[in-house]
Amino acid sequence: MDKIYKVIFIFALFILAPLSAHAATLNFSPPSGSYNVGSTFSVNVTVESVGQAMNAVSGVVSFPWDKLEVVSISKQGSILSLWPAEPSFSNSAGTVSFEGIVLNPGYIGASGKILTITFRVRSSGMANLSFSSGSVLANDGTGTNILKGLRVAIFTLTSAGETPLAPQAESGASGNALGITSATHSDQTKWYVNNTPEFSWKLLEGTLEVRTLIGKSPASNPSVSYIPPISKKKVDELPDGTYYFALQVRTAAGWSAVSRYRVNIDTTPPKPFSITFLHGDKGFAPQPVVFFNAIDNESGISHYDIKIGDDEELPKIAPDTVSNPYLLTPQLPGKHTLFVLAIDKAGNMRSASAEFTIEGIDMPVITYYPETIGEGNTVKIGGTTYPSSDVSMYIREGDRLISEENTKSDTAGNFVLVVSKRLDSGVYTFTARVTDERGAKSNETAPLTILVRSEFVTGLVSFVLKYLSAAILALLALGALAWGGAHLWFRIPRTIQHMRREAREAEKVSENTFRVLREGVANHVARLKKVKRKLTEEEAEFLEQFEQKLEEAEEIVTKEIQDISRL
Repeated sequence: MDKIYKVIFIFALFILAPLSAHAATLNFSPPSGSYNVGSTFSVNVTVESVGQAMNAVSGVVSFPWDKLEVVSISKQGSILSLWPAEPSFSNSAGTVSFEGIVLNPGYIGASGKILTITFRVRSSGMANLSFSSGSVLANDGTGTNILKGLRVAIFTLTSAGETPLAPQAESGASGNALGITSATHSDQTKWYVNNTPEFSWKLLEGTLEVRTLIGKSPASNPSVSYIPPISKKKVDELPDGTYYFALQVRTAAGWSAVSRYRVNIDTTPPKPFSITFLHGDKGFAPQPVVFFNAIDNESGISHYDIKIGDDEELPKIAPDTVSNPYLLTPQLPGKHTLFVLAIDKAGNMRSASAEFTIEGIDMPVITYYPETIGEGNTVKIGGTTYPSSDVSMYIREGDRLISEENTKSDTAGNFVLVVSKRLDSGVYTFTARVTDERGAKSNETAPLTILVRSEFVTGLVSFVLKYLSAAILALLALGALAWGGAHLWFRIPRTIQHMRREAREAEKVSENTFRVLREGVANHVARLKKVKRKLTEEEAEFLEQFEQKLEEAEEIVTKEIQDISRL
């Protein structure tokens, strides 16, 4: 049944019809009054939400434990229809906790009763009621917190012919202020996991006897006598709970008033709890909504540490997340593990974990990009995806990410991204990811490759082709002349002398051509040395292969010319 209530509670927070947001306040009624020690009185916890329908409320009421104790809590007449958890109180911690919902259409009004708390007056003084935390959620479909004010109530508590007990010894050494201190439990309002408290005090001048007692009653009188008097006391292995150490000293003038010192002990972790996902543990929403609620019977939950996977930037500490649901931080597509650590007010811990999967939306489609481009040229990448969505590009060289580029698609879903980083010569890959208006993300696309050629290699290739083509043409012309010469061998003997002369000229042209090629390559290398840039591995390999091919070409051309000369 509790699970059904939680589901309905979450449904009420997120599904009900949206309205505009207005301010709401949590109040006490009556806000003030005067009461005698030993008497009881009731206070209503109310909500004011005049301009906006609210459908869920939660809070923690704090009261002075030394002056008031809760007798009962009543839900009679409450505007709340469902309670995910029953209202609870702790007199040792001085708190009352509640959370509940109002079904559609929610509540609009100036004084909607949430619950009634009945107190008993324990001692005289001023008692303030306040909200240590609270939330009022609007009936707007998203659970907007519209709480803007937390009121307080002040009550005057007076004695009725008896002296009220003083739960905390005052400093000094007279009256009932015997100056009890504790090195192990120095703050009487805090909880400790140490169950072996130590107490110390200064003896009054002329002290003859000391009486002590430790127990759960704040009104008990010490009965264990120590002669000679002692000035410190250690109590071993107390069970969990709130205790009062009582002390009296006797001098020649008689027994002093009783001084008391409170200690709060909690050695037990919170109860085991589970994590549930509002929309299931698998979906496209990048920020899942989770529900978890740990219970600690003694000191109460202090806060939760929330961590997702092994991310060192988390945990995110949510000190007041004792009322859910809780919205996780945006996550990338894939499987994740959520860890929740519940920590009580003494520091005891209980953990829970749950796996969830963020499904990726459709990846962008790359429609064009340059497969090969010269060094320093602009790189443009285009594609299609969801309309008005954010597109991220990741440029990598090997395994190293060198640039992340971002753009936005137009209303038709088209996008063009100009890479802002200059790409030096090399082989690069890029992937793309889209994030839609909800914040949902796709997986990265399969990597595509861009080859950036060196300016040196590009210029050198152009230079070589220019002069090498001239050499090739000369060789072709020489070949044609040789064929014609052979044809005329038997007809015109004088042609032989002409062919030999032309062969010598062709040989000179060939020598000059290859000399110019070598000088051109040398000039390219010299220019690089002037700017103090070393040849890349690609450039050095190209030069080595080019020089080898150049020598082979020169040998072939020279041999052909010499063969013709021997005709």
